[in-house]
Amino acid sequence: MMTGYMSADLFLSIAEKAGKDLTVASFQKAADGFSDAGTMVGDRQLPRGQKESFGCGALVQLKDGAYRVSSPFTCYEPIPFK
Repeated sequence: MMTGYMSADLFLSIAEKAGKDLTVASFQKAADGFSDAGTMVGDRQLPRGQKESFGCGALVQLKDGAYRVSSPFTCYEPIPFK
C-alpha cells in the first residue's frame, strides 16, 4: 500500500513542478532532474531513482491474521537495482 501511495505522491509532485499546462513533454522535462527531500521514503531524485531505490523503508509480515514489523522503518544508502 505504501508503494502505491508514494508512487502517486511522486507523480503528483512532478506534475506540480510541470505547471498548470501539463503535457507529456512538460511532465518529462519536470521529471528530468526532479528531486525532493524529507518524504516517507527519504530523499527522491530522478533519473537516479530509476536505477536505485530511494533511501528509507520498512517491512511488515502478515502472520496469524496480524501485521508484524519484520524490519523497522529506517533510512539507508540507496540500493542499485540489478
